[in-house]
Amino acid sequence: MHQETVQNIWMDYLVFVNSKVVGSNNKVQEFKLFTDLVNRCLVTVPTRYPIPFSTADYWTNYEFHNRVIFFYLSCVPKSQHSKTLERFCSSMPTNPGLALRLLQQLWEENNVQILKLQAKMFTYNIPTCLAIWKISIILVFVFILQVHHLYQRAFQKLPLCATLWKDQLLFEASGGGKTDNLRKLVSKCQEVGVSLDELLNLNTYRTESKNH
Repeated sequence: MHQETVQNIWMDYLVFVNSKVVGSNNKVQEFKLFTDLVNRCLVTVPTRYPIPFSTADYWTNYEFHNRVIFFYLSCVPKSQHSKTLERFCSSMPTNPGLALRLLQQLWEENNVQILKLQAKMFTYNIPTCLAIWKISIILVFVFILQVHHLYQRAFQKLPLCATLWKDQLLFEASGGGKTDNLRKLVSKCQEVGVSLDELLNLNTYRTESKNH
């Protein structure tokens, strides 16, 4: 039987079974059976297909599997979407469409910490997906902007705190900050009357020690 026909049969059957869940008096049990059926479908239908005229190479297509997963997702409460997507991602770690859908869900939930962790992990699992790289880079950039904003707020309340000034200077330097930006930061610090001489002398001493 042609693969597309098999996929259509599966989708029609899943829609039919889910309609029974909606009208069932025992929704918990019926939904469990529906979940088992979805998992069986995902395992049964292949994702790897042979390349014509080659016996060693294959190409991977997750399009049908994502259709099934996204349909299943529409059947579960929104509060369970991220956990559901994470579960499917763990079984399909190289599925770019699914990975992007999980990142979108985490963004919608404002779950930034998990979003950053997942995005970083996907850069290893799916290193050829440009969209995931772009998302990871943007998240790092957003993090840097957030740090700058927090420092600005902190200085409004604690403008004479030398430790804060030193911490920001080190943060900028560790991130490969431009020399001009570092000089401006030192100038601002001096304008409010906070001395960084101790820190700068310490760094100079360390540099000289390494050179000897």
